[in-house]
Amino acid sequence: MTTAIDHRKNLTVVGVDGSVSALNAVRWAATDVVGRDTTLLLVYAGVDLDITRTAALDSNSGTASGARARARSALAAARVIALSILGDDADVETVLDPGPPNEVLNGYSDTARMLVLGSRRKGSVARAVLGSVSTDVATHARCPIAVVPQSFTGTAAESATGPTVVGVDCSSNDDAVLDVAFDQASRLGVPLLAVHAYESLQPRTGFARSIDLGPRMRGDSAPQRWIDHLVASWSEKYPDVEVTAHAAHDRPSHALLEYASQSHAQLIVLGARSRGAISPLFGGSTSRAVLHRADIPVVIVPACKGKLQ
Repeated sequence: MTTAIDHRKNLTVVGVDGSVSALNAVRWAATDVVGRDTTLLLVYAGVDLDITRTAALDSNSGTASGARARARSALAAARVIALSILGDDADVETVLDPGPPNEVLNGYSDTARMLVLGSRRKGSVARAVLGSVSTDVATHARCPIAVVPQSFTGTAAESATGPTVVGVDCSSNDDAVLDVAFDQASRLGVPLLAVHAYESLQPRTGFARSIDLGPRMRGDSAPQRWIDHLVASWSEKYPDVEVTAHAAHDRPSHALLEYASQSHAQLIVLGARSRGAISPLFGGSTSRAVLHRADIPVVIVPACKGKLQ
């Protein structure tokens, strides 16, 4: 049986499971919520599954009490880390939920401002959302999802000053993605690098419908003009953020990762065209490819999601 999901608005929910990668996600999330109107909620889900697995291995072990004790210990350690960043009076809560991790985390995503998960290595999401659960959460979650690699510490001076990289794709989700990206860059006090990558200039890209190219504008200049136009209005809303816009004739995932690497970025933000963070129909989607290869945190914004409060 699953504990009733907390549907308070603007919760920042972190999946906890006792692993190093999950604790790294807690550190990133705690830093992200500084000064925000949000409660940091640390969730250990699936403790009943842990009990079942342990019982299958050793029928004589004290499975139930042991598994719950380990879960409580993991939550306590995670809370200590969060409070070390936010201060002892910070609003940090913990939940031990027996339900399946995918159902629990997807349930929180209905009203959460962000869901934060750790990853053990490139291409692998932390045990808190083990295996197929990670795919399910990324496919169905209704809020932005941050995936923090275990290898990312954010302590190097280069990392602390690196820009935020955002990918846009001429979709209806671009403004929601830029909303999150500008907010992150502003709060971090770093530049924003906006990237649009395209592999063709076929009519489906929508440039001809969006921009009057004029008699002297070459067709291959349309992407740069489009992205310049797109970020201009957001620059007015965030005058403190230095923005550079690039249009690249490249695969979107490759372009985003290359710009992030060359600029020593500390965060990548991109969108998904489906309600969930990753469309279940496109195994080779940009969001999935970036998640699998990035060595810095990645925030994916599902369709129709906007600013992080």
